[in-house]
Amino acid sequence: MKRTTLIVLFGLVSFFLYPEMLQAQVTVEQKPSPPEVKLPVPEKPGPDYQLIPGHWIWHRQSKMYVWVGPHWAPKKENKQWSPGHWEKQAKGWKWIPGKWEKIEKKRFFFF
Repeated sequence: MKRTTLIVLFGLVSFFLYPEMLQAQVTVEQKPSPPEVKLPVPEKPGPDYQLIPGHWIWHRQSKMYVWVGPHWAPKKENKQWSPGHWEKQAKGWKWIPGKWEKIEKKRFFFF
């Protein structure tokens, strides 16, 4: 079990070496389900990090979506992480990747 987990984690981490794979917009007939086995959340490296939950990426070589486990990313000033989601299309489902979005500051006007 540990060996399999390590192999899967190594494979998933290697996908980050090819950022162009994250840009693919591919439609699939059926929306994939997250894996049944929950990957462990790594220890938080410091207070200025945001947890990015597990998500899908398109792997061009295998022509399929693959699951990337949770990981920590440095927080971005005045931004918050918006998780990705599946969106229904005319011919199937498309993964909309998560992204950093600007935090809208509420302004109060006093007259």
